[in-house]
Amino acid sequence: MSTTHLISAPYSWGQFTPVFILVGLALVLLLADVIFPRVSKKVYPLLGAVGVLLVSCGMTFAEGSHSYGILACLATVVCLLMAYDYRSVVYASVGGGAQEDGAAEFTVLPILACAGIVALTQARDLVMLFVSLEIITLCSYAMAGYFRRNQGSIEAGVKYLILGAVSTGFLVMGAAWFFGTTGSFILSPRFEMAALSNPYLCTGFLLALAFIFMGVFFKIGAAPMHTWIPDVYQGAPTPISAFLAVASKVGGFVALVLVSLPLVQVHAVSGGMLRPVMQTLTVVAAATLLIGNLAAIPQQNMKRLLGYSSIGHAGFILVLATGLRSSMTPDIFFYLVAYAIATLALFYAVSQLRISRGHEEISVFRGLGRTHPRTSFLISVCLASLAGVPLTAGFLAKLLSFRSVVITMNGGGDRLSLWLLVVMVICAAAGFYYYFKVLRAMYWETPDENESPVSFSPICTGVLTAAALVIILLGTVPLVINIFPVLF
Repeated sequence: MSTTHLISAPYSWGQFTPVFILVGLALVLLLADVIFPRVSKKVYPLLGAVGVLLVSCGMTFAEGSHSYGILACLATVVCLLMAYDYRSVVYASVGGGAQEDGAAEFTVLPILACAGIVALTQARDLVMLFVSLEIITLCSYAMAGYFRRNQGSIEAGVKYLILGAVSTGFLVMGAAWFFGTTGSFILSPRFEMAALSNPYLCTGFLLALAFIFMGVFFKIGAAPMHTWIPDVYQGAPTPISAFLAVASKVGGFVALVLVSLPLVQVHAVSGGMLRPVMQTLTVVAAATLLIGNLAAIPQQNMKRLLGYSSIGHAGFILVLATGLRSSMTPDIFFYLVAYAIATLALFYAVSQLRISRGHEEISVFRGLGRTHPRTSFLISVCLASLAGVPLTAGFLAKLLSFRSVVITMNGGGDRLSLWLLVVMVICAAAGFYYYFKVLRAMYWETPDENESPVSFSPICTGVLTAAALVIILLGTVPLVINIFPVLF
């Protein structure tokens, strides 16, 4: 093996073909906005959504593993469709009215960020991981503060910028320590085991992991790097909030998996030398669960509530990584799919209510059960999935988290695993309460007399319907498949 391959992992052009296509699509749309200024800007989100959807279909045949990349692409498609319906708010906040100046970039930035996520899924070393994360983060800075006429959006962009710079510092410091202790940027169990077994390098290697995990925690919204999420989700444009809550979070958990997978093999042969890492992840998961779920209870703004909900679900997903088992990769992916479907659908509903009624408080849902019973039912299914109601995808996802803790306890886990299980029960119960507030507003409360009538676009209705169907299918089909062999 050459010296270059010892420093960074070898890649092939085929792995990054979807990335090149996404970047090309973004550049084409950006140039089209300049070359054809008279073309209505409302066509760009639709063209972008179609292009990203075609790329996601082609990724099934591309070289390498692209399951997380396909999920990120599909989330980007929904966000672009959301931006199409949200264009009146975009025009008012960017151009000051009916003007469409600057609205095309609102389509380009999510596509570029999606390209960063897809590139991240192919990373095998810290160099590619860092570059991919920075592509996502830089695009997110601009997207969060895109509404320059909105004080909340500007504040969201500044907060994301400051905390993002701190997380970048942690990640760079971790990469430097990692290279200093292993002699390579490659995320390989061979190099990591050599550093861990060396008494002179062991402490430095654990410090490198601590710095790297701190940088990753910012992307997934885990404590103590979670503080930006509620303010940014509330201040950013709703399609961008949805993108940050789903697609960007997928990228963060891809980074977590990439860093954790080599540790799985190291843990299997190290004889407990990685126990401090497991204990730290357990404490962080518990803190994230408590902060996300308990802080969501008093929230009155729906986007802030979904922000704290995002933190809480990050805690449940992080639980899957605390045991450092190889099964965490498919388990994390299933949880992300269940979380993404419900969260995207709810953000889409919030964006439509924002267009109709001009605000995003929970009170915007008042009386929806009477005026739009079918849509209210679809929203209720998504809320039930996030809460973990049985026969929904969210229930099976949370069941995977509980199973992971039980397996860790049966495998000789310490008392921290028991305390984590208690915290998970408390937080799962808290989730039922704050999601129920939205159901209460829809079915038990009446809207104010001066409230504007609500209308949902056909695209929104289609997204909600598809989300509800997939949630129910993912929550029931796995049970039927597992039960049938027992019955017969």
